[in-house]
Amino acid sequence: MTHAVSLPTALVTRYQVVDREEVPAPAEVVDTASHLDELERDIAANGIREPLDLGFNEYFATLDGHHRLAVARRLGLETVPVALRCLPAEPRPWWAQDMDPDDYRILDEADQG
Repeated sequence: MTHAVSLPTALVTRYQVVDREEVPAPAEVVDTASHLDELERDIAANGIREPLDLGFNEYFATLDGHHRLAVARRLGLETVPVALRCLPAEPRPWWAQDMDPDDYRILDEADQG
């Protein structure tokens, strides 16, 4: 099941692979500095229109939306919209982050809601 919920920015941040403020994307993908500035203007005016994607299970989580998350922190947003997806335990992607048991309970409840 996939649906969007509002989650604390701090919780979602625990599952990022890289902080796009500190580690830019490859130049052939996007100019991170100017992209973040442009995205910041858009999100400040319109909010986050495309939810971040958080796949999870009781063992790990994966996140897509590192640029939007960086901007949410820039703007001091306490919550972000997130599309939740349940993932199988195997295979575990190399970029997956270990799941905190308290976070798992929150995500599982939000996914059931």
